[in-house]
Amino acid sequence: MKIKNIIIYGLGALILASSTSCKKRFDDMNVSPNDPENAPSQLLLANVIATTAYRMQLSAGLVVTDLWVQHTKANTYMNEDQYSPRTDRINTIWSNSYAVIFSDCLIAINSANEKAQPNNEAVGYIMKAYIGYDLTTLYGDVPYSQAGDPKKFILPVYDAQPAVLNALISDLDKAIALIGSTKFSTPLEELDTYDYIYKGDMQKWKKFANSLKLRVYLTLTTGGIDKTAEINSLLTSGDVMQSNKDNASMPYNTTTSNPIYQWISSSRKNDFKISATMVDYLAGSSTNLSLPADKRLTVFADTAVGGKYIGGINGDDPADPEIFSPLSTKSTTSFYNASSAFRFMTYAEVLFIAAEMDSTNASKYEAAVKASFSELGLTDADATAALADPKFAFNPANGGKLIGEQKWVALFGQGIEAYNSWRRTGYPKLKPAMLAATAGGVVPRRFPYESNERVLNAANSAAAAATLTPGVDIITAKVWFDRNHPVNFGNK
Repeated sequence: MKIKNIIIYGLGALILASSTSCKKRFDDMNVSPNDPENAPSQLLLANVIATTAYRMQLSAGLVVTDLWVQHTKANTYMNEDQYSPRTDRINTIWSNSYAVIFSDCLIAINSANEKAQPNNEAVGYIMKAYIGYDLTTLYGDVPYSQAGDPKKFILPVYDAQPAVLNALISDLDKAIALIGSTKFSTPLEELDTYDYIYKGDMQKWKKFANSLKLRVYLTLTTGGIDKTAEINSLLTSGDVMQSNKDNASMPYNTTTSNPIYQWISSSRKNDFKISATMVDYLAGSSTNLSLPADKRLTVFADTAVGGKYIGGINGDDPADPEIFSPLSTKSTTSFYNASSAFRFMTYAEVLFIAAEMDSTNASKYEAAVKASFSELGLTDADATAALADPKFAFNPANGGKLIGEQKWVALFGQGIEAYNSWRRTGYPKLKPAMLAATAGGVVPRRFPYESNERVLNAANSAAAAATLTPGVDIITAKVWFDRNHPVNFGNK
């Protein structure tokens, strides 16, 4: 089955779920015209992978978090860029994540277990943990232990964020234990066909699972539950990503193009442009607007009229968006060409985590930056030249700042994790968007809960909102791991 068909399947399930009444939405969450309860686990997993990539890159990424971390800027519909997100945009992320991706993960896990398909079961647990991590970091307390099984839990409780994060570790450990299991497996798990990330290479899935544990442990540590020992143990184990060949990414092709390419190469190409924050940073010490010190800008964006890189100021509603540099689509080396892969997690991120754990170590910082350049098809010489620029050259006194800023760049196109990293570290310091709708003009700290949840599952969602800082379901409230930071943390 082609990726496009699988994405359509996932969207069809979303449409079905959202077209029912509030109560029916919970009762029928797992029902679709394609009967996912009886679908082979490998088909369900293909849908999970493709739909996760599509939704997290486009709906939660380009339209919201890419703007909030100022990788890009909006030029047409300004709501999200000015911190007044449209309800339907936020609802889509929540509904699709639970009604399609999370439910299909659980069905696939159960089906694979019943049919003795340990590799499929492992992939199901890893993808469940991946989407669970995105949900809790974006919203705060969320359903996890009771999510995805509406026949058993009509009104699921919201688990506290630390409990969710620990449950993710448990699910990842289950996956790791299943990989290479001697448990009997049916002859055809078919992961080589339906696994769009690693084509059935389970050792790479194991590295992905352990690398995801690093993300989770880092978030727990930020919240006050110290996991330094666990992080360092994993980093030295050799069981995490070891090169860019281990990157967890889903490639597209010219038939089923990257969704961002489909958007920005169309008549709506002016809707999103590169942010001035990113352009100004990657320019480094160069005053030549045609030649940035950091060549990653040449992959992320094309030059504007006159051959110069010009970014737009977030929140500004421009009269002529044509003057800004477009996101790059022109060649196979562009960041958003038709076949550009969605990156779930990369080797560069693992190295940035290692650098963050040893923030006075120049070699770890430089290795992470070089991995980011290599991932984009640039050379070690390109990276070395950038690192020689005074703006990027390592200084132990500012190690944490440099690592945070460079990780923000390396996470371009992964808006959710860039947003998480910014909230954890406060880097880069962001100047809030023009015409910001938030009180005090601060950058938002979370997504609001889905509107139907606040009506149907009112008691549980209200209890979850009460744990925020302040205890109100607003976008400037802080989730658990973010609660110790001052109001202006990360804002200029």
